[in-house]
Amino acid sequence: RAVLFDWISQVHNSSTAPSSLNGDSDPQELLFRTFRHMDAFLSTRRVPRSELQLTGVACTLAAAIDQQSRGREEETAELSSWLAFVTDGACTEQDVRDRAQEISQALGFHLHQPTAYTFLRRYLRKTGWTEESFSLANYLIELAAIDADFLPYRPQALAAAAAVLSRQYLAQGIGIQHVPGWKARLRRCMQADLCKELAPCAAAMAKM
Repeated sequence: RAVLFDWISQVHNSSTAPSSLNGDSDPQELLFRTFRHMDAFLSTRRVPRSELQLTGVACTLAAAIDQQSRGREEETAELSSWLAFVTDGACTEQDVRDRAQEISQALGFHLHQPTAYTFLRRYLRKTGWTEESFSLANYLIELAAIDADFLPYRPQALAAAAAVLSRQYLAQGIGIQHVPGWKARLRRCMQADLCKELAPCAAAMAKM
């Protein structure tokens, strides 16, 4: 799982990726939607090792289609062709399209659920952020997404833990925005239990 997720992250950050990979939206949101689709689909299907790359890129296509506006078939075709290309012959463009459709049908309404990144942006808007603290928090939830030890934690807890930890690295030069009562603001909006979820999640994340 970690190898597959790391590879998908590299695919999303590739310098040769078509503009249609990100569409009109935040590329990091697309990456986290892809991660979520992969976990959800792999939990319901026994996928052979030989088809893991196919499943990964198909989850990317499913996530991209979900975020794109309708009537962009040309961009979908460009993206599915490129995704097949990056697998070095492991699958065809049609394979990617077929698997993406299978994933969309299997996940249904789960395709549209918020990710850890969705919650992170929401929490940081409430508690204040700087470019450095946002980058650190984003890095933490991406590491957590790849690490199977964090699967038990809900995305709300992951995002809240990263938001808290991003404020604790002043000595390393991470600037923060001083917002009075930021802890109370976070508690009101985080939708996660402080003792049962946030505390253990933050402790585990701090050790990464």
